[in-house]
Amino acid sequence: MKISIQKYDPLVDAAPYFVEHEVPFVDKMTLLEAVIQIHESGEYIAFDYSCHGRHCGRCAVMLNGVPVLMCATPITDKSHKVEPLKGHPIIRDLIVEKSAYHAKLAQNYFRVRTEAIAESEINEFDGKAAVELQSLVRCMRCGICDAACPVRSEMPAEYAGPSTMISLAFRHYDSYDQANRLLEAVSKGMYRCILCGTCDAVCQRFEIEHVKTWEKLRDEAQTAGLKPSYA
Repeated sequence: MKISIQKYDPLVDAAPYFVEHEVPFVDKMTLLEAVIQIHESGEYIAFDYSCHGRHCGRCAVMLNGVPVLMCATPITDKSHKVEPLKGHPIIRDLIVEKSAYHAKLAQNYFRVRTEAIAESEINEFDGKAAVELQSLVRCMRCGICDAACPVRSEMPAEYAGPSTMISLAFRHYDSYDQANRLLEAVSKGMYRCILCGTCDAVCQRFEIEHVKTWEKLRDEAQTAGLKPSYA
């Protein structure tokens, strides 16, 4: 099995390049296991991983042009190309700089309150909203959905991307949050989404239903009179 891995050290290399590796194929081997095997053979590769079980999102890369989590992606006995996750500056090889991405996304997750939560409110959380939150809370902020999104790729200034929409939906269903998350979602391009389902196809947190979430938010936005003229 041949695996070509992109190599690039910005301090040394003028441009990224690929190095091809021969790896013995093992049934049910994951991409992460293959990369670790190459690395431990003495052919140094800079890459990142932690949980091994689709929980942390640190091992996100591009495999044959498709964003995946290395730890949860079975490899086939064919030739493959592995590149760093699209849309982020490269630190080295397969490691990308996500601090700005995470910091920006974290702003959406901050609960907005104009006043402190009163003791009488503590047990007034909306039970129906809890059902929505049970799936949305599983987002690991890996960035795979944004890397795959065709609209995000074509018009990043108009559409903030699926991960941003997930974060805004999460706080929209939070009964204690007092910001207008529907308005935020519309202003960040919720109606630019073409509902193609690519985010659902690549996301390896299978509990999250991206397109269904966008459809629910759009219905609520339309009821609230927030549907933009271009939609």
